[in-house]
Amino acid sequence: MLSTKNIRLILGFLGLILLGYILWNVRLMIYSFFAATIVAFIARPLMRVLGAVRIKQWQLPNALRAGLVLALIIGVVTGIIRFMAPIVVHQADILSQIDTNGILLRIQAELANLPNWLVADTDVSSMIQEEVNQLINVSDVGSYIGSILGGISSTLIGLFSILFISFFLLKDGQIMDQIIASLSPEKYLSKVNTIVLETKDLLSRYFIGVLAQITVIILVISIGLSILDVQNALLIGVIAGVFNIIPYVGPLMGAGIGLLLAATSQLEVSPDAALFGFLMSAIIPFVVAQLLDNFVLQPLIFSKSVKAHPLEIFMVILAAGSLGGIVGMIIAVPTYSFIRIIAKEFFNGYKIVQGLTKDL
Repeated sequence: MLSTKNIRLILGFLGLILLGYILWNVRLMIYSFFAATIVAFIARPLMRVLGAVRIKQWQLPNALRAGLVLALIIGVVTGIIRFMAPIVVHQADILSQIDTNGILLRIQAELANLPNWLVADTDVSSMIQEEVNQLINVSDVGSYIGSILGGISSTLIGLFSILFISFFLLKDGQIMDQIIASLSPEKYLSKVNTIVLETKDLLSRYFIGVLAQITVIILVISIGLSILDVQNALLIGVIAGVFNIIPYVGPLMGAGIGLLLAATSQLEVSPDAALFGFLMSAIIPFVVAQLLDNFVLQPLIFSKSVKAHPLEIFMVILAAGSLGGIVGMIIAVPTYSFIRIIAKEFFNGYKIVQGLTKDL
């Protein structure tokens, strides 16, 4: 006969399974809440600025401030989409008409003119053909149109959910604090309040830093490509900036897609242009952006916002990538920062915790 302890273990295990099942089935809601939380973190400084606006004794209500901030965010995003949409449609049309064999022959002809020591003794032709075909297949926008149209309704619902949750997180800034406090034991309430406060400040700095990082990457690549007279420079810069969110591998993916778009745009404008020389010049803004990101932006963001050493962050991202893939790499830094704050409050007696949290 099972003992009371074994029954409790079995019930606890079954409870974990049930909880995991429920969380998996409501994962879209969790994603929406997570995205809304990021929006709220980014919008906090704007809420503070509007909170300082006073007309005599009258101050802007929280609901009005939240509405104005979200309206500003929606306006900026809508403006970007309206500006970029025609460019994306035009680029998709170009990609759908790409002559793979023609591009391959052009590259082969240009490689034939290079010095022998620059070309390896491998089957360059087959390698190039394989790579070009892969790029074209990845970029075949037409094959994805049906799935994109089919997902519009769910996307709109998701956006509405994010905005709705964001509004109340901004309007009732203490609502999450109250919920967490009500679920926390009384003896830990002081520590929990400290964790919540430090988490808000740290993650706000981090997400604003990431937003600034993306903006700088977009500007550097867009301006650099514009100087080189590359078509659709802003679109390529935006793509590179968005992919830069993915640590380490993202910049390579963004550069690959960006160079493909640059090459196809160049072929449309100047069919007889030398592709190899064009790509060698077009890659310069990507290299400059990455040097700036690696040696200036990332140290500033990680050191000033999350207060962690770049090597420490590198190891955390590698581990998160092994466990959760690209999604794990994206959420690695904020998750690690949150864990450090909790460890500082509850396990500060351990030397390893003291070492990892000494700058917090």
